[in-house]
Amino acid sequence: MAPVLIAMTLLGCSDTGDQCQTVRVLPARYLTVAACNAAAEDFLIRLAEADAPVMAVRCHAAAPTTMAMADAH
Repeated sequence: MAPVLIAMTLLGCSDTGDQCQTVRVLPARYLTVAACNAAAEDFLIRLAEADAPVMAVRCHAAAPTTMAMADAH
């Protein structure tokens, strides 16, 4: 069984943070959710494309077709 890689998705949310839409799925892949979350903090600090009142990151299992092409970080 192949290891599950974790993807980071950038979300643009409403002022209250309850209505979020995917802005993009970032190309980096992580071996654990903890590693993704740690990278997410730094990513959000440097974020310059704030098209929404609130930006958030969601770390989740990458799609199997994407995992075959991704490099683990």
